[in-house]
Amino acid sequence: MALKRPLPALMGGVLLFVLMSLGVLASQRLRTDALEARLVRELNTLTHAEHPRPAHVSPARAGTFGTALAPLLPALVRPGPAAPPTPEEAARCEAVTEGRSPVSDLPASCREALEQGRPLMRQVLAATHAESGGLPEELRPVSGPDVARREALTQALRRVLEQAALETRLLVARGDSDPAVDTCLDALALSRELALGGGLAGQRLSAHGYARAWRACADALDAASVPRKRQAVSQLTRLHEGFPPVSLTLHEDSLAEQLLAFRDLLSDDARSLLPPAWLDAPSLSGALSRRLQWRQWVTDSDDLRAVVDQPVEARRRALGALASRKAAAHLRREEAPSARQLSQDMEALDLRALRSEALIALAEVDVARAERGQWPKTLATKTTSLVLEPVDASQATLRSCVRGLTPEALRVTADAPATPRQAREAP
Repeated sequence: MALKRPLPALMGGVLLFVLMSLGVLASQRLRTDALEARLVRELNTLTHAEHPRPAHVSPARAGTFGTALAPLLPALVRPGPAAPPTPEEAARCEAVTEGRSPVSDLPASCREALEQGRPLMRQVLAATHAESGGLPEELRPVSGPDVARREALTQALRRVLEQAALETRLLVARGDSDPAVDTCLDALALSRELALGGGLAGQRLSAHGYARAWRACADALDAASVPRKRQAVSQLTRLHEGFPPVSLTLHEDSLAEQLLAFRDLLSDDARSLLPPAWLDAPSLSGALSRRLQWRQWVTDSDDLRAVVDQPVEARRRALGALASRKAAAHLRREEAPSARQLSQDMEALDLRALRSEALIALAEVDVARAERGQWPKTLATKTTSLVLEPVDASQATLRSCVRGLTPEALRVTADAPATPRQAREAP
């Protein structure tokens, strides 16, 4: 008669087997060798990445924007002698820049700040004439963990963008419309440069630059000479073509955030391959749980990158689905990429693209009206985002027809018909 194994011993064996299986599974899930290798490889690629984009001037200056801007960085973060405008004065300054208030309402503090900042502003704008893009190392999120330095430079460049927009408005007000177009195009070019390698912070600042300058640019284009409008069409088109895909922007931020949060988990060999700025890696507690969080971080980031470059409606649906799935999940880290926050950023970038298209269309429509003596029936730029609505023989409006994106309409005022000599002299 066979002997029966005692039940406690049998249950103990089963429990041991289960625990061993769970241990093997946990070990597989918590291994981050592949993540480590991928992080180092992709960081090396992005650190040495180039950022070609169409130059908006011809001939362009040799070199990159980053090389031209680097010598100006100390002056950008140096405090100016003038006291900054108060919030109330800044709001009045903004109203003047956007054309909601006359130039006579400009606060003295804003005018003084512009006068003092104009030489440096012009140097920064001139740096956008470089033949290739690419930010200085201090402005790239993958360059190191010094967020405070990067934020100070970002705020300084934000001031430059706002000064350039105000300068455009003042030039238009005193009748210097062609120079105003030069200034506004350089301001838009600076906005584009900040998106090339600057992560989401750079993209947000880029969208802000377009938001601040586009109304003054529109008025400058409307008032400019026909030859300058025609030249501007080509320049604006080249600017419109130079923005990076948002998936690349998310990739930049993802690598930087992984290094900020998890670089102490890297092996010594991996750390030796990092840029020097990342070598300081204080050891944090909870290594096992943080390895699991690292894996989840990368999964979240990859999910977002897979959908952000889709057309608007498809992207909105995909981001909504990711946000809902993430809200229902457990053990989520607050620092992980947010589909909900990204949706807001993407709306701002969509609006930037729409404003860019509107400026191109405005210049094209104005040139066509001057050359043919009547408003065109269709827009020359093949876009489904805008519609032209003639008001009368001398005025027309451009407005958005994109659901959820409703910037104020642009008004176009007819110029005198171009003379044969103007047509021959046009670029």
